[in-house]
Amino acid sequence: MSSLSDLKKEESELVEKLAAVRTSISELESSPSSSTPVEATPLPSTTTTTTTPTPDTEADTEADWEGDVSSKISSYKSSGNASFSSGDYESAAESYTNCIKIIKKIDKEEDPQYASIYANRSAAYLAQKKWVKASWDAQCSARCDPKFWKSHWRHGVSLMAMAPRIERSQNAVEAFERCLGVCPEEKKG
Repeated sequence: MSSLSDLKKEESELVEKLAAVRTSISELESSPSSSTPVEATPLPSTTTTTTTPTPDTEADTEADWEGDVSSKISSYKSSGNASFSSGDYESAAESYTNCIKIIKKIDKEEDPQYASIYANRSAAYLAQKKWVKASWDAQCSARCDPKFWKSHWRHGVSLMAMAPRIERSQNAVEAFERCLGVCPEEKKG
């Protein structure tokens, strides 16, 4: 577990990187070759698609769908949190995936109460250096609850970790700015 001083140091480093990205963007925007507008990465589509669960995972047996859905979600989320805390990020992502399968089955993909599950899976993917998956889940989390600051933060971090591109840097800056816009004052340091 990271100490407060480690987190402050990491935050300071990210703020420096963000300042460097902003400077780079300004320089690129002022150059003559940057007259072509850059499209921002869209948030995931709001179109709901039903995914049929595969029978090879634990959450997909008929018995698992019976009973109290919220207790199943809570159980998988707790399992994911425990796995994440112990450093088993792959198992954590798997547990959060089982939560998300249930959420999709009950057609509540955009319910704000489930934003943390997508954000947690995003964190597990970040820990595994699966940047694209982390970015996608962070965007799904933001779609569920646009005021959940962690989703914007994780989206920005995942974009910054990918291979550098102007669009990614711009999108990361935008994600961090959205994060600052909704982040509680006590978290801003």
